[in-house]
Amino acid sequence: MHAIIKKAALAAALATASLSAHALETKISVYADVDPTLALLRDDGTPLPDLVTLTHDPLRGLIPDTQRVRIHSNDDTADIEARIDGAFALANETGTVTVPMTISLNNRALGAAAIEYKAVDLFTGAGSTPGASISMPLTIAQATPAPITTKGRYSGIVNVVLNQKDTTP
Repeated sequence: MHAIIKKAALAAALATASLSAHALETKISVYADVDPTLALLRDDGTPLPDLVTLTHDPLRGLIPDTQRVRIHSNDDTADIEARIDGAFALANETGTVTVPMTISLNNRALGAAAIEYKAVDLFTGAGSTPGASISMPLTIAQATPAPITTKGRYSGIVNVVLNQKDTTP
């Protein structure tokens, strides 16, 4: 009887050893876009989403998306310039239909030419986070609201560029 128990224990030990020999390795790619001077974050300090989904109303066109944001700066005395890098439009899968879009920050439309935001207007000290601007709306909308008549999935990328202006000594 002892021989049977010894063989069963040996078999269990070997099975356990063989199971633990199979390991899993998971690789996770991590990236970060780092600018040590500025960041455009949601009002609560979390990152903006990489993807915004707009809803199409067949009577009105694309419904605008608005998020509350703050500019975080390492120098709250420096004015900020904001612009977009290139034209902003959505295109269908084949690229045959495009829909001109706009993006605005604090109700000011951003374009290829930089718009200046004065530090004294942005960094009032009213917030609880030093270096965080006032809360502002960031709105993505169809340039001319109208129904889109061609069915499909439309996509595009908008690059918002912020620049911290040099402070005058």
